[in-house]
Amino acid sequence: MAMTRVTHGLRWLRRHAHVHIVLPVIVAVGLLAYVASLASTPRAAHALGVATRQVWWIVLLLTIPYLAARAYVWNDLMRELGIKTPFRRLLLAFADGEMSKSLPAGVYVQNYLLKRLSHLDKERTVRSTVATTAILGLESALALAVVLIVGIPGAAWVRGGLIAVVVIWLVLIAAGWLLIRRELHTRATLPTWFRTALSAVEDFLTDGGALLRWRTLTNIGPTALYMGVYAVDLFVILQALGLHLGWAAIITVYAAMVLAVVLIPIPTEIGIAEISALGALEAFGVPHHTAAAVSLALRILATGSTILLAGLAFLALRGKLKKAADEQANGAAQGAHGAATTAGHERLLDQL
Repeated sequence: MAMTRVTHGLRWLRRHAHVHIVLPVIVAVGLLAYVASLASTPRAAHALGVATRQVWWIVLLLTIPYLAARAYVWNDLMRELGIKTPFRRLLLAFADGEMSKSLPAGVYVQNYLLKRLSHLDKERTVRSTVATTAILGLESALALAVVLIVGIPGAAWVRGGLIAVVVIWLVLIAAGWLLIRRELHTRATLPTWFRTALSAVEDFLTDGGALLRWRTLTNIGPTALYMGVYAVDLFVILQALGLHLGWAAIITVYAAMVLAVVLIPIPTEIGIAEISALGALEAFGVPHHTAAAVSLALRILATGSTILLAGLAFLALRGKLKKAADEQANGAAQGAHGAATTAGHERLLDQL
């Protein structure tokens, strides 16, 4: 029995051991291990313990408005793109995405689950993915403004580097759009896989362009609100350790974390966020090993609180998800009664 389980596990691992998954995991684990090694000194370990014991309940409470504001922004952006879904379905998909967002491309889990719950077609699934990506864009815009205005001590190159990275991303997006326009009339002669990729990029950029209007900017406020929650988390952790950084410095440290996660083309935030927080905290005068302890404390408390609260919401609604899945399976098995089954399924989902 044990050998059978091991065999099945190895087969599953081989099926899912893709480069685009394995490589980000290796990078994330390596960076996180480096920061953890710095925080393993007796003094840093003591600081980590003090911070987590003293402020965990504050971070837990602050996570409630954090999640509420993020859910609001995601829902509003999807409505702007013409996607309207009942609140419970949205909450279920959002909760799952929040639990997994630290994993490689984990934030897009919410789009996959929403597709299942609401039976979104390809076009609306792309739009929901655009909404999720737009959240990252709003966060990046706010974080970029903070870092450019405040700056990081002893790192004058950061401003120029950030501007260069943003310009590169814009050039790549523009180049992708021009390539699509150029190949529009010759697409039939292209390989199938390339035509599929062009079509996916075209749909994504077209829907993304639909968000380039003033109404989208109304989400700057709630985005700044939930980003501010993380800054407050960082503030209370520093205060617990007797470290007194000004608000400008604290907000800049968090902004540096956001920009590193979004702009570095590695689809994971674990490790990248910690190493960027470490460098930014040191730049503002926090001792090396203590900075590592602070960045780990923020990860443990903020991510742990998010997983806990989002997990509770998911568990409360998982029965609805199971019933919806069972109803869908029954509908496929009872072909003779397909119309009646579909109507019952829709009534069940409308209750979510």
